[in-house]
Amino acid sequence: MVLYTIALIIHVIICVALVLVILAQTSKGGLDSNLGGAAMNVFGGSGASKFLKKWTQILAVVFAASCLLLAFLVKNIESSALTDIQSRQKKIKDTEQKSAPANPIQKPATTK
Repeated sequence: MVLYTIALIIHVIICVALVLVILAQTSKGGLDSNLGGAAMNVFGGSGASKFLKKWTQILAVVFAASCLLLAFLVKNIESSALTDIQSRQKKIKDTEQKSAPANPIQKPATTK
């Protein structure tokens, strides 16, 4: 369970980084144009597009690997949780006591 939580946190960080890198690329309305061309100022005229394309590819591969890892971890968590639930249900059935049948409700007596 701890491994799954750590993998999930890393996956969210990868997702946020991937979104930011994609939005920072120069296009008609990306994050770069909204920030006043900040990527052009930091990386130079053409350095930004090569750098951001490279990091987009790297993050995309890491994202895919993270998705596969989470899929395998969820599969293991579900099977272990299912056996835990089934073992608890068996314990409940063993300790369960039958209750006595309830008395039927009697109609009140009518007086004339």
